[in-house]
Amino acid sequence: VLMSAHHGRRLGIPDVLSFDMGGTTAKGAIVRSGEPRRVYEIEIARVHESRKGSGLPVRVPVIDMIEIGAGGGSIAEIDDRNLIRVGPRSAGASPGPACYGLGGTHPTLTDANLVLGYYDPSFFLGGQMPLDRPAAEIAIRDHIAAPLGLDLARAAWGIHEIINEDVARAFRIHASEIGFDYRQSTMIAFGGSGPGHALRIARKMRIPRVILPAASGVMSALGMLISPLSFQIARSQNALLDDIDQPAFFQTFTHLEEEASQFLIEAGISPGEVRIVRRLDLRYFGQGHEIEVTLPTGEDLARVFPMLPELFANRYAEIFSLSYLDEPLEIVNWKVEVWGPLADSYKFCTTSSQNGSVGQKGTRQAFFPEASSYIDCPVYDRYVLGVGAVVTGPAIIEERESTLVVGTGDVVTLDVHGNLVAQIEFHNADDTDNHANP
Repeated sequence: VLMSAHHGRRLGIPDVLSFDMGGTTAKGAIVRSGEPRRVYEIEIARVHESRKGSGLPVRVPVIDMIEIGAGGGSIAEIDDRNLIRVGPRSAGASPGPACYGLGGTHPTLTDANLVLGYYDPSFFLGGQMPLDRPAAEIAIRDHIAAPLGLDLARAAWGIHEIINEDVARAFRIHASEIGFDYRQSTMIAFGGSGPGHALRIARKMRIPRVILPAASGVMSALGMLISPLSFQIARSQNALLDDIDQPAFFQTFTHLEEEASQFLIEAGISPGEVRIVRRLDLRYFGQGHEIEVTLPTGEDLARVFPMLPELFANRYAEIFSLSYLDEPLEIVNWKVEVWGPLADSYKFCTTSSQNGSVGQKGTRQAFFPEASSYIDCPVYDRYVLGVGAVVTGPAIIEERESTLVVGTGDVVTLDVHGNLVAQIEFHNADDTDNHANP
């Protein structure tokens, strides 16, 4: 998520939906105005279609995200309704998917993507780990296709598409809970499995643009490396806004800022490099739950103080589509977060050409639902693509850590930073891509 925020700031994109899918889980997080959303309680192990209140609350400061059991190792099976279900059970890394050849016999998402032709069995991990396609076909045929009377391609597509729908549904629910219109945002996708599903998920969610940075399979590790040193201090001090005057407001924040900044200074950050973010947990008087409001950065506190009712009303309306400017406000928590300097913007991957060369490496049979069959799909080498290169789907773009599946009509361009930027083609009103289940 930190790396997604970094890319968003670097590209001048303030609002981002960060999407990560690896071997066991898929995670979605919201970045607003260049900053990840932070919360002080997270709900884990949600059931009931990922809806709020169906999981276990844990009170710990975290970056807010939604996480579901959907990844390359997620096991496909037939449920009690005779429908395909994928996850949350996972084959893990050992024995892993059937195609790993390590003793796994259950069909997984990776097996389905291999059978669909999206993965090259001789280029997984850049060719360091050959995959066994016949083993994947046997697992899907025995556990899914034969019991449901489906051909192998439809069974594999059902596995792939159910994951897409599960992730899209979870992300929609999460965004609605916090009042975020993802249709006006950009998705940044990464993880070993993420690029193989990102464009289909974006199409379902009506997200018009997806950015796929280089080295997406290790992007979480890169995010840790570029994250700045930071500290946060919070004080619980309930008070009606009408009972607080401007000097008291200024004094409370000043004390918190001095205390928090001292931690950074002791860590070797010079005072001039300290960035300060102020937040308040506010609620209408009599309510039982508060909403966090970030105060304008760089504004003098004397100017911010009279703006508080309007700032809260705007945030309240984002979530609930209404607000009450005349209702008394109560401050619950005062928060100050301090940051050291951001990491320099640098390239994690260079391109071999600046002339827009395409770098097609060949073709292979891959299944696309628009054609209702396997087609000769062009395959491109990401490391050969030149800046400005344009690839129109259906297509596959390969790199060592992941594979990008470009849907029919989607247009992908390589930008000057080495990112693949996909413009999504919306085919119909709902883009549900039928045939997920028979």
